[in-house]
Formats: sequence, C-alpha cells, structure tokens
Amino acid sequence: MEISGLKNKGDENTLIYFVDDDLIYLKVVSHDLEKQGYKNVRSFSNAKDIIAAVKEKKPDIALLDYHLGGKTTGIDVLKRIKELSPETQNIFLTASDDINVAIETMKHGAYDYVIKGDTALIRINHILGNICTHLKANKKGRVILLYKIMIVFLIAILATLLSIKSYMPVN
Repeated sequence: MEISGLKNKGDENTLIYFVDDDLIYLKVVSHDLEKQGYKNVRSFSNAKDIIAAVKEKKPDIALLDYHLGGKTTGIDVLKRIKELSPETQNIFLTASDDINVAIETMKHGAYDYVIKGDTALIRINHILGNICTHLKANKKGRVILLYKIMIVFLIAILATLLSIKSYMPVN
C-alpha cells in the first residue's frame, strides 16, 4: 500500500496519533506515514490508550477509526480529544461508509472523513499536507505577531525614556 510519487513530504515535527483496532491496518498506515516523512507517528489499538496519550502530550493530528471494538466509538474518542486538546485536528479513517456516521463526525468537529479503500492513503496524505501547511502558517503568524508586539513594546520604552530625558535638568 505504499504511495509513491506524492508531492507532499511529511512534516517530521508534526505529532500524529493513530487509533485503529485492526492491527494489520494500523501497522500498514503507520508505516506508510513514516515513509511519507511523518516521523512522529504514534499508533494505538484502543480508545483507552490514545486518550491516555493525549492527556500526556497533545497531538497536532489524530487519525481515528469509527469502530474501535467494544462500546467505545471513534466519536467518543473525538469528543474526549476535543475536551483535552481543542487544537488537535481529527480525521476519521474508517471502513464505515454510512453517510450518517460521516455527518455525525463532522458535527463533532472532525476535519475530514476518509473511507478505507484503494485511495484512502492518498487522500490521507493530501489532507495531512493541508493541515501541516495550515499549522506552519499559524506558527509563522504567531511568531510575526510576537515580533510586532516586541517592536511596539520597545518603541513605548524608547518613547518613555525620551520623554523622561526631556524633563531632566541639563547641567
């Protein structure tokens, strides 16, 4: 299932969590993401483990399966991740092609919904590329904002010092 010739090269600093109860699919997708350049991928086979990991360190992106075995669904995981880490972008990668499930995931804040199949890994790679581009732009915007604040602060200090100097008696 390796994707070759894709233009997106993964951002190795992006922290991605992936949960799927299908261990073979979990390994295939995780391996493919790493081959695409996403070097910071953590895989989980159940909801409990991914939630525990989110509590420890908040991921940039979470890939979620809808059917996780047992009573917990991907929606439950999505809701919990949103509580713990509102900035995390959540993508569903699932075999469920039920439109109602897709709508429900989007209502709860999923970034996208991808049905497992022949083109799923290509779609995931493109979605991850888009998210990484937005994450980088947001970080760059925050850095620029910080520099602007620092410049305004320095101008205010300089103006204050100049006004103080003008009130000082000359010897």
